[in-house]
Amino acid sequence: MSNINFLTGGDVAPIRNTAAGMFGDIGPLFQRADLSFFNLELPLSDRGEPFRGKAIVHRGKTLNIDGLIEAGVSCVNLANNHILDYGEEAMFDTMELLDRHGIGRFGAGRHFDEARKAHIVEKNGLRVGFLGYSTTLPTGFTATADDPGVNALRARTAFENKVSLIEYPGTAPHIISWTEPADLQRLREDVTTLRQQVDVVIIYMHWGTSMSPQVHDFQREMGKAAIDAGAHALFGGHQHVMSAIEFYKGCPIVHGSANLLFDTWASFFTAETLKSFLFGATLDKSGLHDCYLLPITTGVDVPPRLLPGEDPQWQAIVTDLQNHSRRFDTRLVGRDGALAVHGPA
Repeated sequence: MSNINFLTGGDVAPIRNTAAGMFGDIGPLFQRADLSFFNLELPLSDRGEPFRGKAIVHRGKTLNIDGLIEAGVSCVNLANNHILDYGEEAMFDTMELLDRHGIGRFGAGRHFDEARKAHIVEKNGLRVGFLGYSTTLPTGFTATADDPGVNALRARTAFENKVSLIEYPGTAPHIISWTEPADLQRLREDVTTLRQQVDVVIIYMHWGTSMSPQVHDFQREMGKAAIDAGAHALFGGHQHVMSAIEFYKGCPIVHGSANLLFDTWASFFTAETLKSFLFGATLDKSGLHDCYLLPITTGVDVPPRLLPGEDPQWQAIVTDLQNHSRRFDTRLVGRDGALAVHGPA
């Protein structure tokens, strides 16, 4: 049976003046992988104007494509809350740049049908399909039949008071969240359709709450629905910090890998933003196997750094992931400088 080596990491936002060696000692790991992807968190363009009314906007120079080429990344997700930060022309420049250099893309497009379209890669006789969605939706970012944008998956939020606020004033409400039913059905349909064309389906979700490891109800709902429909793995980002790893029906749901390379330091970032990891696995026609993690330090204006097991930050990352993932009975086991990751026994 054919199998391939797979590798992915957290959000990537390169804003630097030279792309050579962008990924440092992580670059060769991506080069050796048969199949790899990550979320490209910004447009790569020398054109465009900041999106009106948006408080935080990011853009990388076109020369930063050289870093992606050097790493040999197979494809990137564009469904996120920054790809339109400099308007349509900057997003179009990014798409054309990726196409010109043979880097696959998914999750955004010139119209809804293109944003919804899967990207399919064939390696060693194995066909792998990628779909990208964003639940973080600035006004004007959602692709429609006539307008460019991202592949939106809408989540709703409500607040429930479980006690009398007259008796217990100031008590925090309980947060309830769920997926818009029509969007959840579309997710199921997308996965079912893609599963008929490929051997393995991988989903990327831009979701969660910035600077919080919390796993929301809508994330678990989306993850389970996708896997029930035939997906083999889900990888999430947007939070800028690590979140839990869950297994459902033997399939990994990585709720948040944090930042892999992020060349800006927002005022709300903390030391937690520097903790991240790579996720690797072997893929065959039955899905992902021998899943493992490699703890890293996020690159901010410098390359990300692969951490040795004796580094204190390595153990801090392991401890955090164990704490985040404990509710899902996920197990992390040291293995040859990496961490084997398993679902419930």
